[in-house]
Amino acid sequence: MSRTVIAAVVAVVIAALTAIAYFVTSASFDQAAKAEASDRLNSAHGLIGKLSQLGGIDVANKAERLAATPEFVTAIKTDSESERQNQARIGFQRFLAKSEGTKPDIIGLVHANGNLLAMNEVQGVVAKQWKNDKGESIIPALGVVLGRKVIISEYWDQGGEKGLMRIGVAPIIDPDAPVNPKDPDGVSIIGAIVVAYAQTAKESQLDKLALGADIAYTSGKRVTATSFTKGSGEDTARAKELQDLLAAGALGAGEKKWIELGGDSYVATVEQMPRSATKELPKDYPANTAGAVLLAQVTPLAAGGNVKLFILLVGGGALAIAMLGLYLSHRRLIAQIDQVELGVADIISGNLDRTFRPVGAELDGLSNGLNVMLARLLGRPEPGEEEFDDEGNPVVAGRVDFEEAEDKPAVDPDIAALAQESEPDYYKRVYTEYVAARKASGTPDEVSFESFIAKLKVNEGKLKAQYNCRAVRFRVVTKDGKVTLKPVPIFA
Repeated sequence: MSRTVIAAVVAVVIAALTAIAYFVTSASFDQAAKAEASDRLNSAHGLIGKLSQLGGIDVANKAERLAATPEFVTAIKTDSESERQNQARIGFQRFLAKSEGTKPDIIGLVHANGNLLAMNEVQGVVAKQWKNDKGESIIPALGVVLGRKVIISEYWDQGGEKGLMRIGVAPIIDPDAPVNPKDPDGVSIIGAIVVAYAQTAKESQLDKLALGADIAYTSGKRVTATSFTKGSGEDTARAKELQDLLAAGALGAGEKKWIELGGDSYVATVEQMPRSATKELPKDYPANTAGAVLLAQVTPLAAGGNVKLFILLVGGGALAIAMLGLYLSHRRLIAQIDQVELGVADIISGNLDRTFRPVGAELDGLSNGLNVMLARLLGRPEPGEEEFDDEGNPVVAGRVDFEEAEDKPAVDPDIAALAQESEPDYYKRVYTEYVAARKASGTPDEVSFESFIAKLKVNEGKLKAQYNCRAVRFRVVTKDGKVTLKPVPIFA
């Protein structure tokens, strides 16, 4: 397996393990985030009913207290418009002075015939403001209260672009009026009080703080207000997406669904808003269409992002370190291998006097083994038994010098005799001539027959390939006091 393939395999394994760890961890954190969102939705589900009931009780109590204010009885019974407005204003102020908490958005005084007589902080009210073209009250609760002694708390959809309102309606009874014996309640109802709180985006955001989850108020399939924020106002785009889901039937009462709004994931459920009355409502009373959608956003856990980033950093670091380690190991081993290869190539080229120097801890054993092998094949001292000169270099005995091979060697006149000479005789003759020539030149050297023949054979093999001939023989040549072996290629 090549070094490149090994590096690729290591990189793929580390990358794969990092990816597996990342996705497994991501899945675990995603499941934990969904579980946390589901828990928040369950908590909000338990709170919304209690908050709605408390709100309904509060608005009903306020309507009842206002209806008992004597100034309103006077305002309804007087024929003077200025006196009516004066008495109504006194009644409103007295109530607000004693009232705690959020001030109602609407406090209206209504005559028994359904005409609006006065509203808090409003000048010049329209008498038929809360009537339709047929003269009927557009507030169903008001139409019932004006005919019966009952206090109603519910939600009223104003329609159109107007929002949903939580209202309380209570009858105003004239204590001095004669009672109709046929009236089962035994009272004379001369008007009613309407108290209303608008369910706006701002109110929805306050509800979100109490519930720990987003809330969207609805009337039927229409979203009237949400706690979604964008900048300093309501995020109407998410409100529109939610309304489209309601219209498509993607959310139903009591169902828990996972939805996407504005690119974020939510778990949502629909709750019906409660209505209450001190007496049973008529059978033809309009069905309750007011509701609320509770939504808990799936938010990544705070530690999740850090853990996933840590996994990526560890994986990237491991990959970088592994690649760097392979690169450094590659460079170190390659440098040692190159030196050994150079030595082997030098020996193949005929330099049998070559020895392998230490190249590094990884391949020193191989270098030493090659030196031992060459020493035993050539009959020279093994590593540790050599003699060294004054400069510390090993003294190589039995050196054999060869002439450089020529591209076009000259024709040898005695080539036929060389070709016919048997190999054993040839080797003995050349060895004897070489030793004698060295002695005659004054440079005797102790070269063994085995070492001499090995060097001849190595050079013969190299030159046969170079000349592309059948065999190569050598002739002993002495020139300028130097003894060398001259190659003679034999082609026939």
